Amino acid sequence: MDNLEKLLYLRGVAAEYFDYSGNRVVVSHEVRLKFLEEVGYNVADDQAIQQAIFELDALPWQSWLKSFNTLSLGESEYLEIRVHPDEKSVPFEWQVITETGVVTRGQLIPGELPEVGEYYIDGVRYSAHRKALMGLPMGYHQIVLSSRGRQVQAELVVVPKRCFEFEGAGADRLWGINCQLYTLRSGRNWGIGDFSDLRELIECCAAAGMDLVGLNPLHAPQLAGADFASPYSPSDRRFLNPLYIDPERVRDFRESEAIGEQLSGSTHREKLVALRALPLVDYDGVASLKYAVFEAMFQHFRQHHLQSDTDRATDFHRFVRQHGEPLQAFAEHEAAHSGPRIPGAREALFHQYLQWIAQEQLQECQTLALSSGMKIGLMGDLAVGAVRAGAEVESKPALFCARATVGAPPDPFSRDGQNWNLPALDPVALRRDNYGHFIDLLRANMSYCGALRIDHVMGLMRLWWCLPDLAGGAYVYYPLQDLLAILRLESHRNQCVVIGEDMGVVPDDLRAKMAETAVYSNKVFYFERTQEQQFKHPRDHQVDALLMVTNHDVSTLAGWWDGTDLHLRGDIGLLDIELELPEALRQRQEERISLLNWLQSLQLLPASWAGGNVDAVEGKPFDIALCGAILAASARSRSRMMSFQLDDLQLLQEPVNIPGTYREYPNWRRKQRLATEALFGDSQIQALLASTYQERKQ
Repeated sequence: MDNLEKLLYLRGVAAEYFDYSGNRVVVSHEVRLKFLEEVGYNVADDQAIQQAIFELDALPWQSWLKSFNTLSLGESEYLEIRVHPDEKSVPFEWQVITETGVVTRGQLIPGELPEVGEYYIDGVRYSAHRKALMGLPMGYHQIVLSSRGRQVQAELVVVPKRCFEFEGAGADRLWGINCQLYTLRSGRNWGIGDFSDLRELIECCAAAGMDLVGLNPLHAPQLAGADFASPYSPSDRRFLNPLYIDPERVRDFRESEAIGEQLSGSTHREKLVALRALPLVDYDGVASLKYAVFEAMFQHFRQHHLQSDTDRATDFHRFVRQHGEPLQAFAEHEAAHSGPRIPGAREALFHQYLQWIAQEQLQECQTLALSSGMKIGLMGDLAVGAVRAGAEVESKPALFCARATVGAPPDPFSRDGQNWNLPALDPVALRRDNYGHFIDLLRANMSYCGALRIDHVMGLMRLWWCLPDLAGGAYVYYPLQDLLAILRLESHRNQCVVIGEDMGVVPDDLRAKMAETAVYSNKVFYFERTQEQQFKHPRDHQVDALLMVTNHDVSTLAGWWDGTDLHLRGDIGLLDIELELPEALRQRQEERISLLNWLQSLQLLPASWAGGNVDAVEGKPFDIALCGAILAASARSRSRMMSFQLDDLQLLQEPVNIPGTYREYPNWRRKQRLATEALFGDSQIQALLASTYQERKQ
């Protein structure tokens, strides 16, 4: 292996991969070198390359400890110690300082410990030895080694073997809905679904016996951007979108006479009515209306609470202290980049105030869900990245690549591959940071939910990197073992089940690790097929999984049935109308027949659909009876969790998002057809939910 190839290996730039069809694809050496250049290497400088290899491969052996060490509970717990040959017989003092301050001490002689590795540097043989450390509690601890006047300190993280899982009666038959929060309608919101709408949805779902409400990412958007609608292209994944705040639930809103006067006029009421009536969320209009009120609320809070040092001010200061430097950096970024939509929001304290309010309202939603009997309550969603101009990347520039972005290689849904325009996290920088940013992300997102879905969970192992001047891309690998260890610890700390979105090309090694560590898989009904492309029997579904009937990346049930999704793909150029669309429609016809036969085999086919032949299917519209049958069949799934979209109860045809599009379709804007109260008050919907409950819980 030459030096360049060795550096490529150490930096995790893959030489090949298997595509969606199982074909081996080789990435050219020249393309891979461009990724070395992206992370700062001069590939023409042999001496610099040798130095880089030394720093990545040899230098860690000259330290007694790795900077970040993990031990798993319930196993033989060993710490690896690396020493020079002259140090093998030298006594060492060691101490472990737990995160609560408890200190454990001892002595060791490396040569008396089992040897587990070696490395030669300039002819000198360094050796690695394992030291058993038993009985340590879970947590982030410090390990200190001392000998002959030298001392080394490192992180020692003790983690459970598996992520948090619910146990006991009913823990394997959980069910609920998933929805995009902004799509919710009500007679009181400000043109976008908010946390009060979420409370109403929770109450309706709990009354129907559901265990969870799955949400889109609630991350803070880049409000100064040209388009900030996508919840998967946020400014910062550690903080919340203030547009979900219900101002009228805030004490400062109710106390302020100025706000009452500001909103009493007919102009405000007319704007509210117009924003509510729109079929799509008008993000600019909502932001303009809400932020004007937010500023008035903040001024009231400043004058009547901060300046008087009330108990409410004390609570706010406590929140700011608890969230520390990340919140301060976020608030300063937001103040500096508020843009013309938010005049006057140039003070960091204002944005800290909004985060305080948002987190308080969201936490109240989770508290309500659990007190209403839900097993999980909210299921959050962690996006795979954040935009380059946002607070998260700009506050941690050393962790992200200057130009490389992440995406996906070509597949049947995107023939040219995808570039999500989210800056790639540098795995070496992440490791050198002892994964502090990853820990912050998990803590922030697990704090308000009973389950967390990790979008594109393959990113724990590898991500597809793209460069602006390069056709195609390459996979770059990440420290999976360390990331999974942290995920398991934070999952237990927050009593949060973990679901990994693993659709697409997923390495077998990752699936094995997910199963081993209780990271649940994420399945979608449409793709649960046998090798013969027939729908699987529910008893054959994966147990440790969340089965989604549909989600934001696929067609609604009604849209799938009548081919709306295919015609839309043809209209926007993702399918050739003359060559590909007719064949896709023919195949869909076969799939519809297969679906009816599947329901018939489960004795769930509604009487109005009996027969299941081509003539019976052709031209017959999707209806609530067929929707109910699909949900009932899915409720029989062996998968521990099952959910369906609110959209499907209303027989909506248009999807909320078409993957691989940006301007071609109004993604992330379409609202529900009905207000939540009207939807759950419908007798047909009530009967459908009752039958689904019986199938799931019987």
